[in-house]
Amino acid sequence: MFSLAYVLLPFSDTPPAEAIRASLARFQRGGLGDVPDDWLAFHDETEEVREEHEALLVLTETESGGLRIESDSGSHGLWHVNTGRLRDEMRRRGLRDWRVRFSDEMDFNEFVDRFCGPWMEHHWMTKSVGRWLNPLGRWDWWDLGGCFDGRIVGERRGRGVVRRTARVSSGENTGRAVLARVENRLAEALGQEPVAEVDVANDQNIELAATLLTDLRAGREHACPATVVLPPGAVEDRLRWLGTWPSPGPVEGFTWLDLSPRTSWPAVVGAAYERFEDHWAAAVAYHH
Repeated sequence: MFSLAYVLLPFSDTPPAEAIRASLARFQRGGLGDVPDDWLAFHDETEEVREEHEALLVLTETESGGLRIESDSGSHGLWHVNTGRLRDEMRRRGLRDWRVRFSDEMDFNEFVDRFCGPWMEHHWMTKSVGRWLNPLGRWDWWDLGGCFDGRIVGERRGRGVVRRTARVSSGENTGRAVLARVENRLAEALGQEPVAEVDVANDQNIELAATLLTDLRAGREHACPATVVLPPGAVEDRLRWLGTWPSPGPVEGFTWLDLSPRTSWPAVVGAAYERFEDHWAAAVAYHH
């Protein structure tokens, strides 16, 4: 899913592209090896994994080599299990259909080690099960403008199905590449031309915070994005990302802007613009 963020930044000698990347860096999703170690915290997923360990499942290998997973209550997502390891175990047993409750066959720790690796691990001190993740992670990848090209200045450039490419972005990403391949394969299957690429114009995706404040007060929709990212150093990082999903927050960020937790989202956006009226904003399309 893509959302639109306006990244508020001060005027400085830092090149704009570098300033945008630096502001958003702290909010990259990832684990060990993806972001600095001191950004990570252990995300305890013990209870969710335990539910999968105790669920009664029906595993069926499909003709295409995939794996259909069902439980006695309907479809069931095994979000923590390595499905490749499940398929390997089924082949070892000579099964194409496997009705199993893993808690009847092995204890919890063996289940984790055999079928939840390599990403799930035991915390060395608490012995809980989970992953080391960036708790502030909000985006998988982002582009200046992207699918919201021109929105910040009140317009959208071009029409039709296109893939917008930006020189200012988070860089190469596996998920981004996979989506591009899917788009091209769908076009091919439908007998259409491959999805056209359109370059994003940087100057159509930045605006003065003061101008956005004026537009917001005038009721112009483009001035109210789903997310506002406050400038680095203005407040601690965990309060800089103000957004509407999965619910408006963080509450402490609203408080820092002298607002009630029940303040409407447009009013929150307006308060951010007022606080940083002498700043500029970059429109970023981010995938999450």
